[in-house]
Amino acid sequence: MVNEKVLVKDKYRIFKKIFKIVLILLIIVVVLAIIFFIGFSMKNPKGNIVLENPLKEIVFENTNEAGLVNKQEVVEAGVMRFNAEYINYLIVALGANNLHKSYVGYGNPIIEMKIDGESWTSEISKGTLNTNKGDLEDKDLLITISKQEAVEALLSPDISSFMKSSVSNGNTQIEMVAGKVELGSKGYLAMYKEITGEEMEIEG
Repeated sequence: MVNEKVLVKDKYRIFKKIFKIVLILLIIVVVLAIIFFIGFSMKNPKGNIVLENPLKEIVFENTNEAGLVNKQEVVEAGVMRFNAEYINYLIVALGANNLHKSYVGYGNPIIEMKIDGESWTSEISKGTLNTNKGDLEDKDLLITISKQEAVEALLSPDISSFMKSSVSNGNTQIEMVAGKVELGSKGYLAMYKEITGEEMEIEG
């Protein structure tokens, strides 16, 4: 009788241990599913930034009655009128809609563009792109490009392909300033690969 009671207790303890392990595993699976859902939702923001190409009016001004565009005139006018709208359009075309506030506390994505010696800083916050003259110390990414190259990128039918060529031939330089963990938490890794065609090689 005593042995039977001991066996029953042992079986009960084993059952309790198995039940606890299964319960813990179930909780872990549920938590991971919730994290995945939140991450998926944040990677597909409802408010994507949509902008009109700022060269549209200049192209119209330099199109003749036959529908031919004087590209040289467009580029020259674009360089002369260059402003924050050009930078915003270029950054969005390069994949800014994939960027978001860091999940782990690093803040908003900040991109600096050095254009013909002038510094412009763009910050993405809640689906809005704010660009101003000047530089910031806590930037994530530094893009160095000339106004002419930027204007020609805006005129190209495929900005992504144009920028890949521009980076490979040295007309555009891209420098990742922040660490890899911070960059990854803001969505830069996919953007970098899209522009350069290479995986980012930065220690975090």
